[in-house]
Amino acid sequence: MARKIALWFVLFIVGFLAGTVLQYARLQQAQQDLSASTKQLGSCQTSEQLSQLRDTATVMFLEAVQKNYGKAGEYSKEFFDQAQRIEGSAGDSALRNLLRDTLASRDQITADLAKGDAAALSEIQSLLSKIEQTAKP
Repeated sequence: MARKIALWFVLFIVGFLAGTVLQYARLQQAQQDLSASTKQLGSCQTSEQLSQLRDTATVMFLEAVQKNYGKAGEYSKEFFDQAQRIEGSAGDSALRNLLRDTLASRDQITADLAKGDAAALSEIQSLLSKIEQTAKP
């Protein structure tokens, strides 16, 4: 009788350990999957923010082409505010550098649009081109 109890006890412990090991392996796989999904989500969010930034820059450019400098100035403020938010949360150093360069042109573009100077068009077009290249998947 003592042997049967000992055998059952050993089988119970072996079964428990086997189940624990299997659950641990499943947990590790789930954590890896979650990590990959989190990275992919971050990448998608950055792409979406860049697309919105590009859209705002495009509308700003179109307004400037139509000589609606007041509206272009409003979109300029929105554009640079978006760029600053993205730059603060960007994980990619190349993207951060692009946005810093973009933000460096804020004063010049804002001043040109406030004066109604057509020189703002080439500056906005340059920004739009750089962002377009970065935003492509």
